[in-house]
Amino acid sequence: MRYQTAASLVLVACFSSVVVPFAAAADDEHIVLKPQGSSSTPQKMLVFIPGGKVPNQHYEATARAIQAAAAEKQINLWVVIPAVFQRLCIISCTSPKICAPLHGAAEAALTVAQGQGWARGTDSEDLWLAGHSLGGVCANTLFQAYSSPSALPYAGLIVMGSYVDETGDHDLVNFPTPVLTLNVELDGGLARPGKTSVWWRQHLELMSSKGEGYALANKPVIVLPELNHTNFCPGFDVPGDLPAEVDQATATGLIGQSVAAFLVLQMNTSSTAEKAAAAALLSEQVAWTKQLLTPYLKAQDLERMPSDTKISAEGASPFCAHAQHMVAGMSDSDDARIEVQDGFHVDSQNLEHCHPNWTSLNDGRILIRSCGHTDYYPDISNTGTITAASEIACKMLSSDRVAEQLKTVAAVTNVPCSEGNRYAVSVAEQLAAPSTLERFRSQGRGWCFLDDAHTAGNIGPLWVFKDALQLEENATCMSVTSPVLFTELDDQIYPGSHYCKFLSPARALDWMMTDSLKPGKKSQKLTEATAATAEILI
Repeated sequence: MRYQTAASLVLVACFSSVVVPFAAAADDEHIVLKPQGSSSTPQKMLVFIPGGKVPNQHYEATARAIQAAAAEKQINLWVVIPAVFQRLCIISCTSPKICAPLHGAAEAALTVAQGQGWARGTDSEDLWLAGHSLGGVCANTLFQAYSSPSALPYAGLIVMGSYVDETGDHDLVNFPTPVLTLNVELDGGLARPGKTSVWWRQHLELMSSKGEGYALANKPVIVLPELNHTNFCPGFDVPGDLPAEVDQATATGLIGQSVAAFLVLQMNTSSTAEKAAAAALLSEQVAWTKQLLTPYLKAQDLERMPSDTKISAEGASPFCAHAQHMVAGMSDSDDARIEVQDGFHVDSQNLEHCHPNWTSLNDGRILIRSCGHTDYYPDISNTGTITAASEIACKMLSSDRVAEQLKTVAAVTNVPCSEGNRYAVSVAEQLAAPSTLERFRSQGRGWCFLDDAHTAGNIGPLWVFKDALQLEENATCMSVTSPVLFTELDDQIYPGSHYCKFLSPARALDWMMTDSLKPGKKSQKLTEATAATAEILI
């Protein structure tokens, strides 16, 4: 059964809280939630930064669930949810150098809590920082703003539907305190599974360098199945989100249990049994995350394999190497006589000056050296949504050239670039996690493969720098058009070449997991003439 977060599911009104007026927003107030556990256990405090434009009371149910789960584990947890200026924390914390207003709001909320009985201890041990969505980004920035090599302002960080830096001293690997990244499968925005894969890869790096136990306890990256971005702030429907597939009460409870389990692993006062149970829960969640995101990482590895440096110091594109076999169009027996080594080029200017070539071997085989490159979507200051390549550019030999060198005839001539796009989708479907594939096939918009678009005058620099893979979302599908440059054997400039820009299998997976599940706009429908020539694949 599918659920949309609705006003009837709001749990916030059921809970009492201590609130104090604050001028940041006309109808927002600092929220202070007293612990639900025994007062005899050490006090901990969680500062919860609300998401963009979300009234902070919509986080009270989530905070209460965290407190309740923590109390079961003998953690005496206070929570404050500050009111922030214009309900946009980013205004009050634009960078680590300009974050005093948000810090002031958090401290004001803590002062209110002190008036209600909270006893402030050692911040680097007792004070935890959390945030949802934009609030998670602001929490990450706030942490950095008040950190120093000799002192840490908080015991750790919890980001929900959010993330830390992609690189540098405050990426997941290098973050100086424990960090829980708690995201969801049906997030329709920036914290979608494809984006979360950045930090999942870093989690795997930590597993390799410091061990599975360390990575699980200190830097877990978790994607909760069937939840959406809105589930963190019940009663506020986040625009562009996907429908959740669990009811809100279940979602809220699961979020609470997950955060509490992470906290248990950080507490010196937790018993061995409590820590074992917490580790078991997180381990199960991490295992599910692995089966969801491993396909995406494998798909990304097809774009570029940096370790394959036989031709280029910058690696190779396995996808381009396979695409060369495809466009050659040889029979199975002749294809077995083709070896392809791709040379990858990070800079498109280097791609411009790379041209496919071949060596005829003494045993009747041919060694082809193709040229690969990827382009990516903008990601300014970690604001990009899609981490997959926007296109995979491959410079290859034409079928005629390969047949000439093998002294044979191609089984299939003039293989279009669109065949490579179909292959990318088939790879994505073969790799996809069961939940991804089942949901996509039952609910998702499919693919429309359009005819290749020829580069004007077969001018190489135009193909490299101007012509791009065209992805156009419509009510029926995502249409895909590849730019192609093709030269005959008797052409004067680089004869026997076949250049294609392809859809990345990782980009196909991102579409399957997220945007294909959203309703398309009627105004985006393919024209009747275009639709007649397009092949639609679900």
